[in-house]
Amino acid sequence: MRWRTTPRPRGPPHPELGRSPMPSRTPNRRLPRLLGAAALAASLVLTGCSAQKSVADPAASGSASTPSTVVKTLYGDVTVPAHPKRVAALDFPEATALADLGIKPVAIGSYTPDLDYYTSFLKGVPIATDDSGVPIVEKVAAAKPDLIILDSFTDQLAKNRPIYEKLSAIAPTVVLKWTEAAGSWQEDAAGTARAVGKTAQLDKLKAQFEARAASIKKKYADVLATKTIDLISGDESTWFLYGPTSSHGRVLAEAGARFGAAADQKDGFVQYSPERYDLLKDTGIVIVDAATDAEAAKVTGSPVFGTISAARDHDVFRTPYFFPSSYRIANALLDDFANALKNAQ
Repeated sequence: MRWRTTPRPRGPPHPELGRSPMPSRTPNRRLPRLLGAAALAASLVLTGCSAQKSVADPAASGSASTPSTVVKTLYGDVTVPAHPKRVAALDFPEATALADLGIKPVAIGSYTPDLDYYTSFLKGVPIATDDSGVPIVEKVAAAKPDLIILDSFTDQLAKNRPIYEKLSAIAPTVVLKWTEAAGSWQEDAAGTARAVGKTAQLDKLKAQFEARAASIKKKYADVLATKTIDLISGDESTWFLYGPTSSHGRVLAEAGARFGAAADQKDGFVQYSPERYDLLKDTGIVIVDAATDAEAAKVTGSPVFGTISAARDHDVFRTPYFFPSSYRIANALLDDFANALKNAQ
């Protein structure tokens, strides 16, 4: 849940309480010689609830004949409709997961990733949170949901409980786990699918993603064997190095990426000053979170960055798909990664 009234950083500064808007889709292009990395970050998601049994619960469903199921959430077991018809997804990982499953929510949060499919699919869906992501209870109620789904950092549960209880009075409310640097986006997608009874459909999307990653790993095995990868974002004053546990790190690792400077990094991200671009000196390929060359240039102009081997060898690439919150975005990131491997020197 982006219910917090004070942001908790998950990486670079961002306006949306735990996440920052993802730039629109643009081709991945090699940056000019001596240009380097980074840009403002994007963000995203995660963990899961699990369906356990089918029951008929009049209190939860409004009718003893309406089938329901019990799922695990951060606030304990919750009885939800087995086949919900009106789902409010108040955070974008759940909204995008529903969209991938072909389910249009009856209400969403104030931010949605800037991907053409989501822009089109979610067009006109009422927004039921304020700009910082805090649910507006009256707007949620007006959408008349029979299920509410959102997510939260575990250390925010006590603070968010009053709003959770208000939402639960409207409809069964499933709260999934959000982790640093969106590292558990797949678990969140799985939890969303289980909450709406669409696990089989999500499994197909997962299989397609894994097949695409495997094909990249096989096709570019020679490049992956000789070049390490690092993922960064930032601006003129600071930059962030993302590790294997970040959402985008997990996606690239699935496709065979071996990390360079971040190989032993336990945290999803670590912040550095521009003087520490030297940490990337031996990294083979650097991938920057940026939608345009101009955006990337906010950090690639650093003299220190210009000295690293990836900059000298023209092996710096950009993508706007850091922090994938769904399989659709993860596949877009895989496409850009494949392009980087194809064009690496």
